[in-house]
Amino acid sequence: MAKCPLCEGKNLSKIFEAQNAFVSVADLTNDSFDDTGGGGNPYCKGDLMIELMQCLDCSYTFNALFDRQKMQEAYFKHTYITPMAISNTISSHILNLSDKIKSYAKSSSVGLEIAPGSCDLVKALAGDFEFFYTIDPSFTPQNLLANEKNVMHLRSLFDDEKLRGNLKHKIDFVIFRHLLEHIDIPREFLESVVRLLDNGAMIYIETPNAEEIFESKRFYEIRHEHCGYWDKATLCNALALLGCELVESVEYYEKQWIGLFLKKTGNTLKRLPILLYDENLTRALNLEIAKLENALSAFKSVAIYGAGSHANSLITYLSEESCRKIKCAIDKDERRVGSYLQNSNIVIKSNAIKNLQDIECVLMCMPCYERIVFEKELKECFKGKVILSAKGIQCLTL
Repeated sequence: MAKCPLCEGKNLSKIFEAQNAFVSVADLTNDSFDDTGGGGNPYCKGDLMIELMQCLDCSYTFNALFDRQKMQEAYFKHTYITPMAISNTISSHILNLSDKIKSYAKSSSVGLEIAPGSCDLVKALAGDFEFFYTIDPSFTPQNLLANEKNVMHLRSLFDDEKLRGNLKHKIDFVIFRHLLEHIDIPREFLESVVRLLDNGAMIYIETPNAEEIFESKRFYEIRHEHCGYWDKATLCNALALLGCELVESVEYYEKQWIGLFLKKTGNTLKRLPILLYDENLTRALNLEIAKLENALSAFKSVAIYGAGSHANSLITYLSEESCRKIKCAIDKDERRVGSYLQNSNIVIKSNAIKNLQDIECVLMCMPCYERIVFEKELKECFKGKVILSAKGIQCLTL
């Protein structure tokens, strides 16, 4: 019988399931889809299933069919492209977040960021810390931080016992952002992080907000590599059991992301009320998929605006008929241009106006900053045609 990966409870409820999921939606391909037949996955579809379960004891929501081995293989593929902070919106978030973290740190603080990604936050913080460590199994952070002073990168998976032997300082501020949702053994991971710290040390955790995802019915946020879905209460309660007290919670991008500042105190702490879901969520998510299918039925040529993970996730939920209407995906990241969404002929192009000339409908799939892109990039250059938002399936303009 399945158990909750967070509390090991067996009182579980299935709240959503999906087929055709890609192992990783961050992966791209350099080749177009072979439509000549002969096996392989269907057009725009992967080969995995998702079974979203919620623990009725601790409220943790997770994919019971997560495949760790396939996910690990995907992380080390050359086509796996780590996102970069290209938009001013994301860059502003990093600056604001770094200021907030500095307000809780001291000049003598030693920081550690686990899985620092494009290292933009580390670069913003390192000069204000006594020393800063990063840890990640890939070479990317090592290359990006090669010229940074006051920073040491450890190329390894996080393990507190192994890490201690490589540290020259005591860690008193741990940061991990958009990592926890990728970890299928969250209890062991959180215990390992807390064991590394003395009382008084700080932790900052940032993750997609499951409560907002489900309220917005944003079905394409449910993808294989996100094996866990967290809201504030679930995360606070998990850390409270480990003696970590919530100091401050913050929200970003209309509550789509949550950030929690916690302090290790060793005290026994009260649990927050939990939020549970039922078959109403299942119906709401499936209805939203049907609404998007209906909206796309009026068009013959569609472009997805945004070619990152959301676009790759979105196409797995659409019918093949709808997917074949999608002629391209628009992305500002030059590293992606010229490649394709997975198992498709959907080529990734730059955001030049000429790339939208023969398109009837633009389907925006960048929920964190759709409104800004709409106002600053699409409202004038695509005037007179239809722009749809995959966030809430709404028509932004005609």
